[in-house]
Amino acid sequence: MDWNKSNTILIVAFIILNIILFASYFDNTFMEEYDVMNDEQFVESVEELLKKKNITINSDIPEQTYVLPILETEYEMIELTNELIQKYLGSGVEAVEDVYVYTNTNGETLELINGKKLSYTVREEAPGKHPSEEEMSVLIKDFVEEKNISMEGYTENRRYVSEDACVYSYTQNYNDYSMENSYMNFCADSNGIYKFEMQRIKGVKEITEKVRTVSAVEALMRLLTYDDVSNKEIIKIEMTYYSMEDENWKYITRINSDPAWKVIFSDGTQKHLPNIN
Repeated sequence: MDWNKSNTILIVAFIILNIILFASYFDNTFMEEYDVMNDEQFVESVEELLKKKNITINSDIPEQTYVLPILETEYEMIELTNELIQKYLGSGVEAVEDVYVYTNTNGETLELINGKKLSYTVREEAPGKHPSEEEMSVLIKDFVEEKNISMEGYTENRRYVSEDACVYSYTQNYNDYSMENSYMNFCADSNGIYKFEMQRIKGVKEITEKVRTVSAVEALMRLLTYDDVSNKEIIKIEMTYYSMEDENWKYITRINSDPAWKVIFSDGTQKHLPNIN
């Protein structure tokens, strides 16, 4: 790919959008407060630019903006004790200092990632028909009861279903908004749950200052800046709370969580878009 040409196209696209936005704002300044969602020309321009990366929108674009607090979040840091390891892998596997991956004789694996994410793999994904919604509900209920995992405060956030398998993701909520970094992921196939992931927030406090978010359509423009986002179909857009998990994530126990638009794609992937105005 000619990256210089690609970057030039992207810069030109943003200039065009800014001209359209400024012109629309200027035209409406003396009439009423400008609302970008009422500007059909601007919305259509964003959609056309996304199509240049073969990104299509097959969902409603939320019209509202929000005034929301930033959250200070504290994470549950996990210690790999004998009790925890044996809850997943059974007796005979014991904790060793500075070891974060354990396997039992059945090939099941338990891994601690960055001090706060637990990943439990029962086996490789098996071919065959994936569980139905009703079957998945029973599988999840039985799994969390067996492992003594509380799902209080967690609700289903998204699901991805392929021909052979499915992933159901549950996230913790704060005032009806999903806190995206506090989650449980259940992966299942024809033989049941084959993988489970969990990372949890244990404390939340509002920071006094509140922020106004940009509109969803303005946030969507930022998809143009991601090299890994193309040939996608958007099926849902919603407001969430999110913290970037970068290379320093393993050192973090507390961090601010900002309001962020989340875009869900038909292939099961998602992208969080910074949106504070």
